[in-house]
Amino acid sequence: MRRAPFQYNLIGSKGIFSLCLFFCLVFTMACRKDPSPDKSMDNELVILAEITAGEPLKIPVSKSILVGNGGIITFEKVKSASVVVTRQDGRSWTLTLNNSPDFAGDPASVYTNTQKPKYSTTYSLKVQDPLSGTVTAQTYIPAHVTVNGFDTSADIRSGIPVMKCRFTLQDPPDSSSLYVFEALKQLVTMSHSFYWQGKKYSYDKPDGKALYAQVKDQPGVKLITDTTLSNRFERLEIFTDDNNVDNAQVNTLDSPFRRIFLPGRILNGRPYTESIYIDRKYFVAASPEHLGRVLVQIKSVSPELYNYLFWYEKYKTDVGSIPPGQLYSPPGNIQNGLGIFGGSSKREWAFYFDQLQ
Repeated sequence: MRRAPFQYNLIGSKGIFSLCLFFCLVFTMACRKDPSPDKSMDNELVILAEITAGEPLKIPVSKSILVGNGGIITFEKVKSASVVVTRQDGRSWTLTLNNSPDFAGDPASVYTNTQKPKYSTTYSLKVQDPLSGTVTAQTYIPAHVTVNGFDTSADIRSGIPVMKCRFTLQDPPDSSSLYVFEALKQLVTMSHSFYWQGKKYSYDKPDGKALYAQVKDQPGVKLITDTTLSNRFERLEIFTDDNNVDNAQVNTLDSPFRRIFLPGRILNGRPYTESIYIDRKYFVAASPEHLGRVLVQIKSVSPELYNYLFWYEKYKTDVGSIPPGQLYSPPGNIQNGLGIFGGSSKREWAFYFDQLQ
């Protein structure tokens, strides 16, 4: 039996970190063979953030809590932090706690600012909390991702219906680009309303539905459907036949992956044609709560983000085959804390298979 798609909130920009990554950190820290056994894992600030060129800043902040004497780690939101992002020219932006319902279900507090990072630019992060201390990190946002000839077609792979995506990356000369390919289904929220005598009513509420039944035949009364993109995503399984991807170090290429990792040394500044295959099982929703749109993302990411995500992909396999005592949490770049502050640029394509009206 094939498993259902993993559903989660993205706590950064649309292609960033998922709860899946967050709980991977929980697991590996709770059972890892710690290379620094003297380091306390209690009350450590945890940052799991990716900033993307052209998208507003979002930084999730939480802290680790040691439960009892068994080495079990849980996480708690941090709502009292000072969060500042500084660009390489010295200009800084203070992020404020975002209490939007979009982030209510996230395991971390989310701090936001409307400032949109630039391509080919270095950014620094400083997070201060009166109870948990100060952490810092730095990352670089790569140049704009250039993709030529993005084409899709229906295909079958090992009996599985897939969408084949074929495209050509134009790698910048003299670069050490690192590419990550992802596929997600962004869920939507559907609402229904109607106007009667100049006033708007919600059809989704019992009293509104009852009123609509009484007045639906009157002139000007019409049911309106509104579709809103949510902060909930389902990760779709992705395949490749390219032996040059780093995934070949993790598992055989006939296996599905959460992400595909292509190191820039393979491209070396030259055009490179790639094909990826996305499992179509969840393209069409089986129930209303799974309605949404399919996103295909091609990213160029900073080295620390590439390494962090790749270690997570590796743990997906290793957790089932390596004794827990030999697992390590992914290496991050948060100084005096835990997690990752990474940079990315990306291209994104959206496909609609569900009826959203």
